[in-house]
Amino acid sequence: MTLKEAAVDKKNNLNFIRLFASLMVLYMHSFAICIADQSQDIFGILTFKKELAGGIAVDIFFVISGFLIIRSFDRSRSLSRYFKARFLRIWPLLCIVVLLSCFVLGPLVSDYGPKIYFMGDYQGYLLNMFFIGSQSTLPGLFTNHYSHAINGSLWTLTYEVICYFLVVMLFPLWSRYKASGPVFAISMGIIHLIYSTGHGIGLGPVSPDFISNFARLSMFFAVGSTYYLYEDRIKLKWQYFLLALILDLFLTYFFDFSIVFAVFGSYLIFFIAFQKKFVARAYDKVGDLSYSIYLLAFPIQQTLLHFMGHPTETYNTMTMDPYLNMALTVLILIPLSYMSWHLIEKQFLKLK
Repeated sequence: MTLKEAAVDKKNNLNFIRLFASLMVLYMHSFAICIADQSQDIFGILTFKKELAGGIAVDIFFVISGFLIIRSFDRSRSLSRYFKARFLRIWPLLCIVVLLSCFVLGPLVSDYGPKIYFMGDYQGYLLNMFFIGSQSTLPGLFTNHYSHAINGSLWTLTYEVICYFLVVMLFPLWSRYKASGPVFAISMGIIHLIYSTGHGIGLGPVSPDFISNFARLSMFFAVGSTYYLYEDRIKLKWQYFLLALILDLFLTYFFDFSIVFAVFGSYLIFFIAFQKKFVARAYDKVGDLSYSIYLLAFPIQQTLLHFMGHPTETYNTMTMDPYLNMALTVLILIPLSYMSWHLIEKQFLKLK
């Protein structure tokens, strides 16, 4: 079966894969938030300490996004409908999460009183609603935590939105000359390698870190887009899956993880996503909870640490068992995400 034949209907495991990826982010953040030690991250061990669970999860998100977004644009061919659909999917919940974090959670948990809290700098954090914010902290919030951020997951959304515009600009070229899709991915991979080794420079107001992140994430987005461009030629076979898995694990030891995962890991993602024997029908009936889990997990994890953590012996820094933090966060997140999907996200998507 080709990828095009497998993707002809909505029976797939894409939502389930994104759910798993969002939980990978939660898993990684548990160690970073609670003990500032990510050596226990099993994905770090599997990748020879080259990447952690959250980084792999973000790569997965962008591969899947590249495939789905370019397909959406190809089928709509209407800029207004395309951007409206993207806006309704990503912005309403983001806006609610940022506003609640800033005007409800912040004043309640801050070391300052409400009056002093609102005299502080919280406006920079609100810019995250418009994908231009770089501030992740709020006045007096989590000052004695390893991480002072209220939400360390928001940074990727800026690059996601940039990729939406990339599709509009590059799709005419990619659709006419399909090879330009993988060429773009390779170009971004080269730039990522240059910057990841510390040899990159900033371009005016654009920092080296921004360029490095953009190169890496747009590379994965372009890889996902390439799978769509060549969907009629890509065959989903167990033999190819096993070969890709072996090469992914083996070559990671010798080369940059991102490049290896982009080449071989992307095939693993699409093979699992479109396996008709493992269609996650039960989960699809529940809803797509991945986005709300991604946005809500970090502030919940930080709040749990605030109330249930205890100071370390050496420093007055709050710590907590990361697995307990993880388990409690999941117990809180699942019902919240379920309500978020059915009461907020799904309702806005009806307006497309």
